[in-house]
Amino acid sequence: MNILVAGGTGFIGKKIVETLTSQDNKVFVLTRNKNQNKNLFGKNVELIDWNITDPILLSKISILIKLNGEKVDQFWTKNIKRKILSSRIDTTNHLYEFCNRNQIVPEQLINASAVGIYANNDAKYDYSVNEFSENGNTFLSEVCTQNENGCGIFNSYKNIKIIQLRIGVVLQKKIISMLSLPLFFSIPVPGNKNHYFPWVHVDDIVGFISFSIKNNLEGPFNIVSPQFATHKEFFRAIISLKKGLLKWVLFLPNNIVKFLLGGMSEMLLYGPKTEPERVLKNGYTFKFKSLKDALSNLP
Repeated sequence: MNILVAGGTGFIGKKIVETLTSQDNKVFVLTRNKNQNKNLFGKNVELIDWNITDPILLSKISILIKLNGEKVDQFWTKNIKRKILSSRIDTTNHLYEFCNRNQIVPEQLINASAVGIYANNDAKYDYSVNEFSENGNTFLSEVCTQNENGCGIFNSYKNIKIIQLRIGVVLQKKIISMLSLPLFFSIPVPGNKNHYFPWVHVDDIVGFISFSIKNNLEGPFNIVSPQFATHKEFFRAIISLKKGLLKWVLFLPNNIVKFLLGGMSEMLLYGPKTEPERVLKNGYTFKFKSLKDALSNLP
């Protein structure tokens, strides 16, 4: 199978490319820095410039995976917020133009979105959400909504299946190390002890993408662990992992987090019980169901 990945040089992208090539797929990675990234992958991966026109080489591509977009974990100036939104919309349009130019007729588009689509400005989360729930009303929910809606341009390809991966917080060693520092000194952390933390291990993102290609799925999917953990339980699991002596977790009040971080606080206060309902109903089995196991096996 011939697969095109936009955003294949990032943390998640590299894992996806490695897995897909190990399954005997031919993978093309779109990049604007071929020389910089030339040593990232093995022989079954071909780096392709966004500006290339080569239907003979590329027209047999049937699967598109779109992962790229401006990172959200940075200070939200007006300019950065514009980049966060426009980078996702523009990439979709550029990918569509790329396909037309290279006579690619995709059968499936897998687009990276986020569970932030359900976030609300009041940050009062005493309910559950699944893939059928209403969208929220925050900046990130608007970004996710426009990102997903923008993929509608690909419906001009007859019978294409479009998947929206609503990804939770992807566990990484550097993130866990950063979160653990204030816990050792009982410094209050931003969050809400009763809200739910939508974590997922990168292996399950990769695993579900492979599963969705094999089973020709479509529609939105919440890519979060089925083992629910509150913010309090999540941080306690980190303390246990790091063998901290102090077992309690202190949280900054919501109004202080909002005052200090403004709109960015939505990333830290997110908390509906986010259910991977359609993921499970379609038969995917999570590799990491236990938070303890996931934290102990971080890339």
